[in-house]
Amino acid sequence: MSMREQQQELTNGGDFARLLFEQSPFAMQIYSPDGCIVRANKGWEKFWRVSSRASIDRYNIFQDKQAREVGLTEAFEQALAGISTSLHDVEYDPARISITGPKRFFHVRMLPLRQGDGQIEGVVCILEDTTDSRMLDMERRSYRKRLEHEVKVRTQQLEALLQFSTELTGLDELHALCEFVSSRAKSLLEFDYSTLFIFSRESGRLTMEATIGFPKSMVGTFSLLEDQGLPSLVARERRVAVVEDFQTEQRFSIPDAIFEHKLISSLAVPMMNKDKVIGVLIGHTRVRRIFSDNDISLYQNFANQSAVAIANIMNIESLKRSEERFRQLFEHANDAIYLVDVQTRRIVACNRKAVVLDGYSHDEITAMKMLELFPEEERDLLQQRRKQLFRDGSCTTLGNFHHVRKDGTRLPVEISSSLLKIGGRKLIMNIIRDVSSRKALERERESIAAKLRRSRRMEAIGLMAGGIAHDLNNILSGVISYPELLMMRLPEDDPIREDLQKVMESGKRAADVVADLLTVARGAASVKEDISLNALIRDYLVSPEFCTLMSLHPQVAFIPRLSPEVKNIHCSSLHIQKVLLNLASNAAESIDGAGQVVISTRRRIVERELDHGVLPGEYNVLSIQDTGSGISDQDLEHVFDPFYTTKVMGRSGTGLGLAVVWNTVQDHNGFVSVDSNSGGTTFTLYLPVGSQSVSSVTVDREMSLVELRGEGRILVVDDEQVQREIAVKILNLLGYTVTARSSGEECLAFLQKNTVDLVLLDMLMEPGINGRQTYEQIISIHPGQKAIVVSGFSESEDIQRVMELGGCGLLKKPYTVEELGRAVYDALSKEQPSVSVF
Repeated sequence: MSMREQQQELTNGGDFARLLFEQSPFAMQIYSPDGCIVRANKGWEKFWRVSSRASIDRYNIFQDKQAREVGLTEAFEQALAGISTSLHDVEYDPARISITGPKRFFHVRMLPLRQGDGQIEGVVCILEDTTDSRMLDMERRSYRKRLEHEVKVRTQQLEALLQFSTELTGLDELHALCEFVSSRAKSLLEFDYSTLFIFSRESGRLTMEATIGFPKSMVGTFSLLEDQGLPSLVARERRVAVVEDFQTEQRFSIPDAIFEHKLISSLAVPMMNKDKVIGVLIGHTRVRRIFSDNDISLYQNFANQSAVAIANIMNIESLKRSEERFRQLFEHANDAIYLVDVQTRRIVACNRKAVVLDGYSHDEITAMKMLELFPEEERDLLQQRRKQLFRDGSCTTLGNFHHVRKDGTRLPVEISSSLLKIGGRKLIMNIIRDVSSRKALERERESIAAKLRRSRRMEAIGLMAGGIAHDLNNILSGVISYPELLMMRLPEDDPIREDLQKVMESGKRAADVVADLLTVARGAASVKEDISLNALIRDYLVSPEFCTLMSLHPQVAFIPRLSPEVKNIHCSSLHIQKVLLNLASNAAESIDGAGQVVISTRRRIVERELDHGVLPGEYNVLSIQDTGSGISDQDLEHVFDPFYTTKVMGRSGTGLGLAVVWNTVQDHNGFVSVDSNSGGTTFTLYLPVGSQSVSSVTVDREMSLVELRGEGRILVVDDEQVQREIAVKILNLLGYTVTARSSGEECLAFLQKNTVDLVLLDMLMEPGINGRQTYEQIISIHPGQKAIVVSGFSESEDIQRVMELGGCGLLKKPYTVEELGRAVYDALSKEQPSVSVF
């Protein structure tokens, strides 16, 4: 059959299939096994903007470097191997393969195309265009970032403006005020020079009253008429004037001082007090600068605030204008201001911010004493503060007090107080600043810092625990396996058997502690599957461990409340059952005498982030609630720390139980919280919902030594001599022909000249290549080679990779004769390797 006939046969199908292919809104194409496009639908041509047959015929996925970079080629190869594969948010640039059009983003599925007899004759590729949504998301993030930056800058500027307005009230001399305004104006927008001119209505001149940058000798001597220079233009037109470059400026005459000081750009604003021009404020730069609308608005507001202060000082003789100045600053301040009579201690006046802050009306506030706005427990401190105020004349307290609002809520505040005398009346002016937002930010920063410290502490402990556990597993292999081998050689009535059995059981208990260490290190090898959470709980409630727990605590009632709405979770059943064991044991041990432990489940959809960092999503919620004495605040802070325990070490545990819980939940992308008081403690676990497919937890029956015997050639690869010897002896005992090698390199050299039925492959080997790297090269020599991964501590990515490449199973160290025998028996008896954990 010709290639064209094969392609025609490959694409022929039922009318419905062809119609579905052609009319699908998704881009679809069919590849032949050699990577060429056999057929593409209209959606594919539209997606890539390709209509010519030549463009389709010349494309080959194996020749497309970009396809290999983004994973398309690997997905294609997996589909050829019979594995349907999906990739999400693939980024692809058509220009790199000479196709016009912008960069694209898409989801892709590679599906094997099978003949009637099951043979794979090609691959179907389906593309879903996500470019628009991806670009929109990128644009939205960019816009949000710009907005956050602008809000931050504006907030800083407004805070500076607020601080400036507060400081203005303490200045009562014109020249000092003008120098202060000029200095702050320079720093406000980062000018190189700053100048303030005061307008005199009597002379019609603008006179330099303060400057930063120009010679101080010009202050009070440099004057301009109404038709001279930039200040006169601003004062005359009563509006902002911007100079981008003095070299090209034509609107006014330019003083020589501008060019002598090499100034290029300027922003000048009229200093307005109501409808009158008090003066002109100018900022100069030595580089060309474009001022934004926000810059101009901020500078104008700054100038206007300054104008009010200057006008009031200039007219200090006029009581009316002086009172108006105070009223403007008083009413428009961003802080709450209260005037308190020294004698009666009653509030005689407050501004609008005080009304907003307290929730009372103006009349209600002015009928109260100042102390009534503070909680009773703080009033003694306020009295001490009052004495300090009379002694020093002013007093500032940062964040030590709280304001009680009308609705009873409390706000943390800062208080600044000073003594005033108005119309012969002695007053105290209290400026109250609400710092609740700042306090919230500080708490959030502290919370983030605490989480970071905890994460680093757990990481350091995990590294230590992982290293210790790896070495202990290799040591315990001999403690567990050699006694078992010795017992097989002894008669059933030999008294030594009982001692050897105790040695072996001690080794297993030590292995359990090592398993906890590995969980703390978050390096325990495991395989996850979709399992019913309720089924895991029910299995635990009939387990021997639970029966032992009930016998130790006969007065404690265990009450399951399992919701039928709970879905499956994607988990390691062994680790989740260990979580149940630890939480149930802790709950029972917290109860002195009679009490109850409630184990409940429910399904919950979280729409926005909750406390304890629970992110939006669908969860199965597992709660363990006891009626014990609770956990102290001091212990609650460290409850999940490894090796931290309030129990008697060596009698009640190792201090790893709750650390195992925390790390297991983290490994399952979940969240855990604990609430405790004198009435009991509740641990709450949020576990993400898995798929709808149901998996059950089954326990294999024990197999006898006779049943475990088999035939075949087995290669043991392990860098630990004791581990190799144990494996060889057990396998020889079971009837297999065994060869051992101490490294991945020696293994590959052996397999270049020999074949085996099964490889028993250690995952971590030093020095040299590890188990994953070894297996990748093994299958290039012997495709389909069966192998069992042996590991007590390994990165899950390496194990998962071996399983994807065809590994038969995972055998955890240390192992027993039965565990090794069953693993080998199962691997050799199956036609195709399937992932399992032994």
